[in-house]
Amino acid sequence: MPFYWIVLDGLILLGILAYVYRKRALSRVTYSRGFDRTTAFEGELVEMVETIENRKLLPVPWLRLESLMPVALRFHRQSNLDIHAGEMFQNHLSLFSLRPYRRIVRRHEIRCAKRGFYALESATMTAGEPLGLVQASRRFAMENLRLLVYPRLVPLREIPLPNHGWLGDLSVRRWIVEDPFLTAGIREYGPGDPLSRVHWKATARTGKLQVQVKGHTADHRLVLCLNVEINETMWKTVTDPERIEVGIRYAASIADDAIGRGMETGLLCNGWMLGEPKAPIRVEPAGGAVQLGALLTGLAKLQLESASNMAYLLEQEAERCPGRTDYLILTCHREEKLASAAERLRRMGNGVEWVIIPETGEKAGGDDHEREP
Repeated sequence: MPFYWIVLDGLILLGILAYVYRKRALSRVTYSRGFDRTTAFEGELVEMVETIENRKLLPVPWLRLESLMPVALRFHRQSNLDIHAGEMFQNHLSLFSLRPYRRIVRRHEIRCAKRGFYALESATMTAGEPLGLVQASRRFAMENLRLLVYPRLVPLREIPLPNHGWLGDLSVRRWIVEDPFLTAGIREYGPGDPLSRVHWKATARTGKLQVQVKGHTADHRLVLCLNVEINETMWKTVTDPERIEVGIRYAASIADDAIGRGMETGLLCNGWMLGEPKAPIRVEPAGGAVQLGALLTGLAKLQLESASNMAYLLEQEAERCPGRTDYLILTCHREEKLASAAERLRRMGNGVEWVIIPETGEKAGGDDHEREP
């Protein structure tokens, strides 16, 4: 056979191969990615599972998978990976070869280096024929791939709490209030007793007007006031983010301990939360695991930008006429307007205590001490 016929046949075969791979290289190729859990604490390891499957007879000689991931999610081991890190994102690149009806499952350990809310939205897959002359690309959307990283919890002994510890005046203060759902007994009617408390069965039995005696319970209410202002002249963007990150860890740790003790705990912060309008964060005091999750979520999504002045927020709090509430103010400064607003709350019968967030370089707590939530 003449040589030119061999060349012509080869070109025809290459053309057919190129056409087939251009049309069919990524058909019936599926890709999925997910985390073993949706929440983690700063510093913890999570597992990311990738599954690539070729559901057709045509093999895929080479396949390149690219995706952008936040630099705060660091791969614990980087074997068989090509990672190019930028300031905010890292390009995660991996190569595969898929035989017919082949499935590949890869597991990666990822360290959550920083609190935040991370959404991994898409990945791009590129494949082609053996010589690499023709390529086909496809974008895979991952709408539900979300990871929420809570702030690291630090031991309370490392937090400069008032009275040198959490067992000071703040934690033992109890507001004794009457519990309308707790009946302690029945007594004879007296001046000032409301008619709503009349016990009619006991009245009929004794022939004298009888009323219910309500019991008393201790009402614990704590509001953590986290001030993201470094000083009174700061405007919007936080100028010392590392220092505020320490304050966020303090707030998360105190909330975890207080709710564990049965105290109703809330949050007031002049930053704003990712995914919500740029308004200060306010979580009403409550107890239980759901409340703790809400507080940790707010602190995880907190953006380091001021949405209001903390002194103004405390003035607004005073306008609500609160009572029997402890306010713990976590702040970098204690300027006159802030102190005046706090004093107004104190005069209304509330408890007010301060935690000054240490400057960067001082003992901040949480850098070398981690604990399981």
